[in-house]
Amino acid sequence: MKKITLLLILLLGVSSYSQEKKFFQSAPEKLTIPQQAFMVMVGVNYPEFSKPASIVNIYDDKKQIAESYLEYQEPPNKCDDYLIVMQSDSKRLDYELNYGAGNGNLTVKGSIYLVDSNVYKLEISTKGKTKNFVQLYKNGKEVYSENPYKGLN
Repeated sequence: MKKITLLLILLLGVSSYSQEKKFFQSAPEKLTIPQQAFMVMVGVNYPEFSKPASIVNIYDDKKQIAESYLEYQEPPNKCDDYLIVMQSDSKRLDYELNYGAGNGNLTVKGSIYLVDSNVYKLEISTKGKTKNFVQLYKNGKEVYSENPYKGLN
């Protein structure tokens, strides 16, 4: 009985180890050609994201880019902290910008998408814990805004 239990535990350990995906991170490097093309499209309408200083690529076990983290000389929109991730297909950029207490602990989360030749940006801003603002842009122009506090001061 003990041998069967031990063999079962060993088998589960080996199978879970073999299914584990292995990723590795590159040193900061220059953008690839598809990444550059996407950033040019983004930069036309949203210049705050247009010029990353470098990019850190995360590669999977097949040496394909799984996702990429963008680094900037100056934080976009003068935020206090940021995280900007480009997806592996170079057609979506996800970001989170955090502003400190002077701005009421504002957090802006959003995505920039490339659909055909249009660049869409969806942004959700959270101020404090309960105030949410949603905005949708197409090619740099606002097409939808939901601000429950509009007109209230």
